[in-house]
This record gives sequence, structure tokens and C-alpha cells, in this order.
Amino acid sequence: MIRTGLEGAFGSSYDALVALTSKPMMIAETASTEVGRDKAAWIREGLLATVLSRFSRVQAVIWFHEDKERDWQVNSTPESLDAYQDVVASPAYGGRLP
Repeated sequence: MIRTGLEGAFGSSYDALVALTSKPMMIAETASTEVGRDKAAWIREGLLATVLSRFSRVQAVIWFHEDKERDWQVNSTPESLDAYQDVVASPAYGGRLP
């Protein structure tokens, strides 16, 4: 089985850390580009599904918000910004937008 998205990027590391400690965790840097994928779907799936169900011990996620080599910014398109706003509006993440 090919693992994609946040599962593919962090699944093995997460499993190894869970075996070592019971402490909360964070994903210190993640992002996606528009190249070769649906970035908005990647954001929603990763942050509203994978983190909340598969990575339940993750308490913080830091987005790499740079336009460097590729545009990693969360607002690179209106669709990706909408997806990110859906995430932060979710009760799981505090449920408030400014």
C-alpha cells in the first residue's frame, strides 16, 4: 500500500515515536504545493482527517508558509486558502476565524 499525504510523510515516524513516549507531539513543518496534486484536498484530508484520527497525539501543526522553490504558502490559490480556513474553523482546531 502506498501511503500519501500526511500519512505518507509522517506515518512511520509517528508510529516510532508513539512506541517511545506517551507525550504529546507536533508536526513542526509541513506543506503542499499545487504541482501534481489537489492542494486543497491535501489540506482538508491531512488536517481534518489524518491528524484527528490517525495522529491523535499531535497537538500542533506548523505550516511552512513560503514561496521558495515552489509556492508552499497556504494561500497559493483561493481553493487552498478556503481549505485552510475550513480547518481552522473546525471545532477540533478552536473553531474561530478572525
